[in-house]
Amino acid sequence: MNREQKLRNLILDRYVSLRQFATEAEIPYSTLMTLLARDLGGASFDTVTRICKKLEVDPREFTEDSL
Repeated sequence: MNREQKLRNLILDRYVSLRQFATEAEIPYSTLMTLLARDLGGASFDTVTRICKKLEVDPREFTEDSL
Protein backbone atom coordinates (compact mmCIF):
# COMPACT_ATOMS: atom_id res chain seq x y z
CA MET A 1 0.00 0.00 0.00
CA ASN A 2 1.44 3.38 -0.93
CA ARG A 3 1.18 6.60 1.09
CA GLU A 4 -1.76 7.95 -0.82
CA GLN A 5 -3.78 4.75 -0.37
CA LYS A 6 -2.90 4.66 3.32
CA LEU A 7 -4.07 8.25 3.76
CA ARG A 8 -7.29 7.66 1.82
CA ASN A 9 -8.06 4.59 3.96
CA LEU A 10 -7.41 6.45 7.21
CA ILE A 11 -9.71 9.27 6.18
CA LEU A 12 -12.53 7.03 4.99
CA ASP A 13 -12.31 4.88 8.12
CA ARG A 14 -13.07 7.94 10.24
CA TYR A 15 -15.13 10.23 8.02
CA VAL A 16 -18.15 9.78 5.79
CA SER A 17 -16.36 11.28 2.80
CA LEU A 18 -13.15 12.91 1.67
CA ARG A 19 -15.05 16.19 1.25
CA GLN A 20 -16.25 16.08 4.87
CA PHE A 21 -12.68 15.50 6.07
CA ALA A 22 -11.34 18.36 3.95
CA THR A 23 -13.97 20.71 5.34
CA GLU A 24 -13.33 19.73 8.95
CA ALA A 25 -9.55 19.86 8.51
CA GLU A 26 -9.87 23.28 6.82
CA ILE A 27 -8.06 22.07 3.72
CA PRO A 28 -9.40 22.82 0.25
CA TYR A 29 -11.00 19.69 -1.19
CA SER A 30 -9.05 20.21 -4.40
CA THR A 31 -5.79 20.19 -2.46
CA LEU A 32 -6.69 16.93 -0.74
CA MET A 33 -7.66 15.33 -4.05
CA THR A 34 -4.39 16.48 -5.62
CA LEU A 35 -2.44 14.90 -2.74
CA LEU A 36 -4.31 11.64 -3.16
CA ALA A 37 -3.85 11.61 -6.92
CA ARG A 38 -0.17 12.53 -6.82
CA ASP A 39 2.62 12.24 -4.32
CA LEU A 40 2.31 13.41 -0.72
CA GLY A 41 5.97 14.36 -0.93
CA GLY A 42 5.02 17.45 -2.89
CA ALA A 43 2.63 18.71 -0.22
CA SER A 44 3.41 21.67 1.97
CA PHE A 45 4.49 20.97 5.52
CA ASP A 46 1.52 22.92 6.87
CA THR A 47 -0.94 20.83 4.89
CA VAL A 48 0.58 17.53 5.98
CA THR A 49 0.68 18.71 9.58
CA ARG A 50 -2.97 19.75 9.48
CA ILE A 51 -4.00 16.40 7.98
CA CYS A 52 -2.03 14.39 10.53
CA LYS A 53 -3.28 16.45 13.45
CA LYS A 54 -6.90 15.98 12.38
CA LEU A 55 -6.37 12.22 11.93
CA GLU A 56 -4.35 12.02 15.17
CA VAL A 57 -1.44 10.25 13.48
CA ASP A 58 2.28 10.88 13.46
CA PRO A 59 3.50 12.36 10.15
CA ARG A 60 6.31 9.80 10.20
CA GLU A 61 3.70 7.16 9.34
CA PHE A 62 3.78 8.55 5.81
CA THR A 63 7.52 8.42 5.25
CA GLU A 64 8.96 6.03 2.69
CA ASP A 65 10.56 3.96 5.48
CA SER A 66 7.26 3.24 7.22
CA LEU A 67 5.52 1.66 4.23
